[in-house]
Amino acid sequence: MLRSSFTLAVQLLPAILLVMLGWGFDNLSAFFLNPARAGLAALAFASAAIAVILRLDFDPLRKGSNPQGHQGFQLGVLLFLSLVLLWFLPFADSRQILTLQYSYWRYLGLALLCVGAGVRLFALRALGKHFSAYITLQPDHRLVRDGIYAHIRHPLYLSLLLLPTGIAFVFNSALAAPILLLAAAFVMDRIRKEDRILARHFGEEFEEYRRHTRALLPA
Repeated sequence: MLRSSFTLAVQLLPAILLVMLGWGFDNLSAFFLNPARAGLAALAFASAAIAVILRLDFDPLRKGSNPQGHQGFQLGVLLFLSLVLLWFLPFADSRQILTLQYSYWRYLGLALLCVGAGVRLFALRALGKHFSAYITLQPDHRLVRDGIYAHIRHPLYLSLLLLPTGIAFVFNSALAAPILLLAAAFVMDRIRKEDRILARHFGEEFEEYRRHTRALLPA
């Protein structure tokens, strides 16, 4: 499990490198002059440290015993788009491309990032070995209803709405709204498919859980 925690921490390094590459290594001092951008960097390192401290079991490639459909292509496209945006958003910010008029959006973005990172860390801690990027069931799968899952049925998907939108706002990007819409379309499709497989596998236990929770907001 500790090895998985280090995997999560190490995976943040290429993301940070892409952000720095997009901004430009010749002007990094200007990057950290803005409190929201500096907060983004601090949050990334803090999240990595917390993942190791909590010994999070992070293995997104678990396919389990019953993966639904051909998800590899969809996840590959999502990863590619995420990497492109991690490079482009700071690139555009440093050159005033597609930027918003007011800088207060940056601080809204940092707030969204803090909430999204917290939700994601709590969800990963609650899921443990049941976490996977694939919609699937793991061996001896149980319906996780404790921790943050006692209040929200799909907190990881909530984090997928908050984090990319927050990053876009931190870089004052006018692409924040399109990014949120695309993320919402992806998340709604995943929730529908995941609820279906859980209902089929857990039956009345899941239906009772669904009656007492909401998908993305606390009941």
